[in-house]
Amino acid sequence: ALVLRLDARQNADTVFAGNEVAVTAMAFANGALYFATSPDGQIYKYSSGSKAQLFHKPQAKYVWALEPGKGGALFVATGEPGRILRLSPTGEAETFFETEETHLRSLLWDSRADVLYAGSSGNGYVYRLTADKKVTVLYDAPSAEIHSLALHTSGDLYLAGAAAGGAALFLPTAPTPGATPAATIVASEEDEENAIVITADGEPTLGAPEAMSAGATLGEGGLGAIYRVSPSGIAKTIWSSRAERVHAMLLTSVFATKDEPFHVLVGTGDKAKVFLLNEDGSRTLLLESEAGQITSFTPEGKDQIKLTTANPGTAQLLRQAMREQGEYASEVIDASAPAQWGGVSWQTNAAAGVSVLTRSGNTGKPDKTWSDWVAVRGAGAVASPVARFLQWKVVLQGKAGQSPAVKDVRVSYLQANITPEITQIRIYEPGEAFPDARQNSNDHAAESNGAGSSVTASPAPSAGRKVTQKGARSIGWKTRDDNKDPLEFHVEIRAWGEAAWRELIKKYRGSVYTFDSQALPDGEYQVRITVSDRLGNPPELAKIAQKTSEVFTIDNSPPEIGALAVKLENAKHVASFQANDRLSRISEAWYCLDAGEWQLAYPVDHVSDQKSESYRITLPEGAGGKVLAVKVSDANGNIGFGKVTIAK
Repeated sequence: ALVLRLDARQNADTVFAGNEVAVTAMAFANGALYFATSPDGQIYKYSSGSKAQLFHKPQAKYVWALEPGKGGALFVATGEPGRILRLSPTGEAETFFETEETHLRSLLWDSRADVLYAGSSGNGYVYRLTADKKVTVLYDAPSAEIHSLALHTSGDLYLAGAAAGGAALFLPTAPTPGATPAATIVASEEDEENAIVITADGEPTLGAPEAMSAGATLGEGGLGAIYRVSPSGIAKTIWSSRAERVHAMLLTSVFATKDEPFHVLVGTGDKAKVFLLNEDGSRTLLLESEAGQITSFTPEGKDQIKLTTANPGTAQLLRQAMREQGEYASEVIDASAPAQWGGVSWQTNAAAGVSVLTRSGNTGKPDKTWSDWVAVRGAGAVASPVARFLQWKVVLQGKAGQSPAVKDVRVSYLQANITPEITQIRIYEPGEAFPDARQNSNDHAAESNGAGSSVTASPAPSAGRKVTQKGARSIGWKTRDDNKDPLEFHVEIRAWGEAAWRELIKKYRGSVYTFDSQALPDGEYQVRITVSDRLGNPPELAKIAQKTSEVFTIDNSPPEIGALAVKLENAKHVASFQANDRLSRISEAWYCLDAGEWQLAYPVDHVSDQKSESYRITLPEGAGGKVLAVKVSDANGNIGFGKVTIAK
């Protein structure tokens, strides 16, 4: 771990060089610099003209924050355990507050109210502590961790929140040879032109996206968030993101305007960016660095801000001034399929000084396989080749104190047509009918192709109500079209083993079709569904696909009942009969006497699983002279009947 002192000319003197992994906190108090190292937390004191000396060793693994307090006191926030210590100018320590949270990540002392604020990691609590150690939770934030606090003159408290895992991810478990250090900067009390820069030997896992993903847990607050809390505890989320973790925050008037007297400056990672937040949550991107993270902000006079980065560790100066040239690159646009890129349009306040470039590729992240940046042609035609992804970039050139601005950038494209796919065909049970499906399909087609409308993808029409209807057979299907084109279907049927297909319906827009199977001979059949996306494409570009169903049975003939007879055996009437079906298995059989209640009958082998079943029924006493009726059902719901008069 290193602590360096930079003078106004950026010359560096080493204040401290130790074997510790990282310097995690620092503060000026009592004319000296105090800084802490972690893990195995230790606090050092450095005064100008002397060497850094060990000042205090808390009984904690981490020291996350140091904050000057009243009367020369120094507050210390620790992790493992989560605790606040108050150190006297001579190094005597007392426990000011202890929490069940694993880490206390941030501290802020309000000198006007003599109140200390602390942010935790775990539940994302913000504590308010008075001088007599009375503690209340001012806010339970949606974020799991509150790692930065700032107080506005109005009394509003601003919080920087992050997903769980930030505290643990800040430190490596061991130094990594050759790694680029991180840097943190704090302005000197004595000289605004001087600064203290902290660097850590070893690679902080702040800069490792893989480790960040593994350790961070997205809560309701997302990956990063900024909150504002009034003195009464009323909170508002100013900004939140599920993609960017906040690492640094500062309230500043450096970029003040008439409408916005101050802003919240936010530094993020894993791609280092600096945003300027307005009170309404809108934001302006001020800086996008090649570094991994923005780690700290420190005011430098009235019109400048020093910032530091990690991976690599740098110290930079940010001020309100016009650059001669600036550029902005968009997020990657995903067309979901290879696309012909059309044109780029934008609005600008300048007649000159604006250049728009594009590049394309087939990977989600731009890499060496992407095309080179190329300027748009003429009125905005994209010159980048066909690809799934595109990125645009605006280059702005200022002149004579004037700054061009660009807004409302739009890109048009046409996806390469992808063949639609039928993913599933379902043959419904015999008798299941959807009487509204055809009319719904017709209505859907009329709405989609009505005058003045454009043909676009829309959900398939509803199949409507399902009813039971003798002889009905219904076919359903599921489709996929990556272009989201409107689809139409051609439904055909053929007897199994035949070559010719017979048309059931064409130019159909629904996903369920019912037909009367009684119009076809009994037998084994297949259906074929052909899908076309011609409604959303020119004829020469339209695609079709087909899928054939499994073999299914059409059987509208009832089982035959044969050899129905009743014999007297051991003074009891015993009925026997044979049930046969040509295509379907026998499912159930019943019998009754003199039109009485139907009784279920089992086959001789007790299992109804064959096309032919034998039955033997012992009838109740007094059956002589009555009429025995039997009925048998097959698997398709067809029922056959038989009857015989029993001799007395």
